[in-house]
Amino acid sequence: MSSRSTGSSSHSDVSNARKVPFRRCYCGLSAPFSTSWSDKNPVRMYFGCQYWPDTNKDCGFFEWYDDEVSEWYKEVLNKLKPKKKSLKDEGTGSPEASVLNLVRVMIGLFVIFMIMVLVLLCLLLKG
Repeated sequence: MSSRSTGSSSHSDVSNARKVPFRRCYCGLSAPFSTSWSDKNPVRMYFGCQYWPDTNKDCGFFEWYDDEVSEWYKEVLNKLKPKKKSLKDEGTGSPEASVLNLVRVMIGLFVIFMIMVLVLLCLLLKG
């Protein structure tokens, strides 16, 4: 099967359907695809040197992937941004918080399981 993209649907497959944009920076490395959350450019997609913000290694590569959004859209997004930040501060909405909560649940279940095993062992030894 050809991995060449022709623009027509006759050569599409699952790998092409999930294709992520790709750029190389001036370092020759893949430039990460990221989202800007600045007030001036909220939710704009871009590529940048993976060494940024390390000024000693950063080659200075930067390229917007999409067009600038309207002023109205920026205003709406910037009004929503504090809500997004407050959810992150509360520990909901970030992947790290989700993993931490999962670990806490797993530890709780393990403790309950160990208590049940100890109770069963005590009952078996007495009987």
